[in-house]
Amino acid sequence: MYKEFGFWKEYGNQYKDYPSVSLYRNKEINKLYDKEKLIQYLHSGGTVAASSKIVFPHLFKSHIGQSGEFLLLTDGFWIWPKDLCEYVLDYDVILPNDWYNLILKNNYKISEEIKNQHFDVDWTNR
Repeated sequence: MYKEFGFWKEYGNQYKDYPSVSLYRNKEINKLYDKEKLIQYLHSGGTVAASSKIVFPHLFKSHIGQSGEFLLLTDGFWIWPKDLCEYVLDYDVILPNDWYNLILKNNYKISEEIKNQHFDVDWTNR
């Protein structure tokens, strides 16, 4: 079972039990990240699910919704939406400590087996 991150209560009523993105915005901690390595890590996760129909609102640009594909990525332990990278880079979002510590422990590497699992992903039709 994966741990989830990057799903916010601001997405609507069906996400009311998720945390607010404001709980994970911290400029001081965010600036300590090695962004190049962290963003590469987040981009290189294996694809768990993909859809062209799921649309979440952009949390910091009210007039813009997410467009195109929606991807859920994983490192084998955590699952996150692909747009988490943007929130880390542009809006000072930080990762949960236990996840970030796992990333450091694994030297920003995701196994090839996990990275390549997207070959078996089913596209959702929701």
